[in-house]
Amino acid sequence: MIADPAALAPRLEALVGSARVTTTSVARWAVDGVAPKLAVRPADAEQVSAVLRICGEAGAAVIPWGGGTAIEIGNVPKAADVVLLTDRLSRLVDHDHSNLTVTAQAGITLEALGRALAEQRQFLPLEPPRAEAASAGGTAAVNLNGPRRMFYGGVRDLVIGIRVIQPDGTPIKWGGKTVKNVAGYDMCKLFVGSLGTLGIITELTFKVFPVPEVARTIAIGGAGVDVLVSIAMTVLASPLAPVAVTLQCMPTAMLLVRVEGIEAAVARHERDVTTWAAAAGAVVQTLEGEAEAGAWRSMRDFGWDGNAIAVRLSTPAAAVPAVLERLRGILPAGAGLAAHLGSGVTWVRLDAATPSAEVFTALKDLAVRHHGHLLYARVPRGLKSDTDVWFPAAGGLDVMRALKRAFDPRGTMNPGRFVAAL
Repeated sequence: MIADPAALAPRLEALVGSARVTTTSVARWAVDGVAPKLAVRPADAEQVSAVLRICGEAGAAVIPWGGGTAIEIGNVPKAADVVLLTDRLSRLVDHDHSNLTVTAQAGITLEALGRALAEQRQFLPLEPPRAEAASAGGTAAVNLNGPRRMFYGGVRDLVIGIRVIQPDGTPIKWGGKTVKNVAGYDMCKLFVGSLGTLGIITELTFKVFPVPEVARTIAIGGAGVDVLVSIAMTVLASPLAPVAVTLQCMPTAMLLVRVEGIEAAVARHERDVTTWAAAAGAVVQTLEGEAEAGAWRSMRDFGWDGNAIAVRLSTPAAAVPAVLERLRGILPAGAGLAAHLGSGVTWVRLDAATPSAEVFTALKDLAVRHHGHLLYARVPRGLKSDTDVWFPAAGGLDVMRALKRAFDPRGTMNPGRFVAAL
């Protein structure tokens, strides 16, 4: 890896301009305390390609950086010479509203993309933490989904086309602008969730949806967790089709059932869910407008505030009640839970000042017992030194190592940050 950024900076400045390369104040882009030697802001895919070729020739480790909203995810990097910022790749390339697809450069924020889609009364149901500042490419790279995943699908379902610059600077493209574009392997799924270790995403095509006629949320409280879980399971087992069913415990328990569609369907959901909740002795309130949006922002950003520790436990959806029962017995005071009962994802929020070895052990036991897995999404570097942030290690680890060798034989892209320090 490069020892002196001065040797690399002039070549990059000649490519992107001196104002787009900096070797000062680079600590702002540190990852787990590992600061890069310089930062570069390419303007387009061609410049990204040239930057990667130059870095490869110099043996420089490259850290891709989109919105930086989920940069905490990953193991401690083995090296960080150059941080490649994608914020200038922020153009909306094409919105085919008649076919419900949109193509955009990877650096566009989800908020900006959402505004453009809203002009045609369409939306992209991606809700990662800190979504306002999250980039489209970064969201795909970390594969973080939100509360509505159970209905609309996750990032891997919504990405139908992708352009990537490989570590040697070679551009590649898979998928396209039609939803039923199926030929050979779906390589889009290879890059979604790869944490920038196989290349840098420069453009994405997403499947989008019409804005629903009506959207409301049924908030259920005034009852214990067991009662609220029972209500949630009744909803999920019924013919109803809510877009999200999420339980938050911190410390007061609240169940949110999100409904979208035509007025008649939404009213049917309200009527049935209210009846079941009232029969269980719970209190029901309907949320709309800003009150509804605020409630779901709280769910979406759960565990990503301040210096909190956030751990994601993914299990089969049917296992969530048992997971919640076990966690409530071992979580320390001040800890919290947010369980997406329709998708099997449970987020655990812990106070960073009092991390508990017992809690982490219990989480690992639950992951093994219920055939799930953990992601230590936000944990201090000290905890990362003792464990891989993904647990258990992927069953296809040999295949993942082979892919890393094939795409990045020099090991320069986000080195050490992925599963098993890939």
